[in-house]
Amino acid sequence: MSSHRNVHRPRIIAALLPLALVVAGCATANDPGVEGIRIVATTSILGDIASAVVGEEGEVEVLIPTGVDSHEFQPSPRQAQLIAEADLVVANGLGLEPGIQDILDSAAADGTRIVELAPLVDPLPFTEPGGHEEEEEEEEHGSEDPHFWMDPIRVGVAALALADELGVSHPEGSWEERAREYATEMEATDQAIHDLVDPIPTEARLMVTNHEAFGYFAARYGFEVIGVVIPGGSTLAEPSSAEMADLVATMDHEGVRVIFAETSQPTVLAESIAAELGDDVEVVELYTESLGPPESGAETLSEMLLTNAERISAALG
Repeated sequence: MSSHRNVHRPRIIAALLPLALVVAGCATANDPGVEGIRIVATTSILGDIASAVVGEEGEVEVLIPTGVDSHEFQPSPRQAQLIAEADLVVANGLGLEPGIQDILDSAAADGTRIVELAPLVDPLPFTEPGGHEEEEEEEEHGSEDPHFWMDPIRVGVAALALADELGVSHPEGSWEERAREYATEMEATDQAIHDLVDPIPTEARLMVTNHEAFGYFAARYGFEVIGVVIPGGSTLAEPSSAEMADLVATMDHEGVRVIFAETSQPTVLAESIAAELGDDVEVVELYTESLGPPESGAETLSEMLLTNAERISAALG
């Protein structure tokens, strides 16, 4: 582990504290004695942002369990009720949560406050592997990439946008102060990621990923995604045999010997492609759609991003 990671460990340990509020929210959101606002966040990543902004002035409950792919999640009736009863629902938007969208739309029509953060952070367009903007819209997501949390600076912008939303309905809260503290934490995380990946030579900054979830990371830190195992921005698609053969050919031509898979998805397809290329091709799992479980090194968003950067740096550097 790099010495820089140890320098930033106190910041990251401090960032673990907001996650405790997510757990507390799961236990107390239905307690009529709880004071403060009740927030439902669709993903654990958004729960990290919301908990940091809300602090002790409310409770946050995360809808999609840790380790579950947000593209595939289907809510239970109880979870649909939680959405309807929340003071505010924090969603990602841009098509990330297709299984929840109808319920969110219905709740909004009934008066529930819904804030979608991805559209508020200057979202990037989806790009084809190789860096070209896609000409046709994605079937699930549309033309804009929802995976903004791979860029910690945009995460800070999202926190401030959430604070603005809370300030409208609850102007007495200290939302902006905590959002600025969280944004500062994200700036430190951004610098730590730069320190981890900057030694990687330019010619080695070629990535093959499980699906198109690393556009923001690539744009911010100078990488190029040259191929994906699952085409498009959703994990719900299935690659054809021709697409898999093309990916094998691309990796062979570019000399790429690493496939970045995902902790929230099976690695069977990535391992099949690696097997086609030879024993020296490595499959490395990264955190994409969800934070990690306890002791994973990805319990908070800051830790998740740093763990990913460490794994990318080790694999490519």
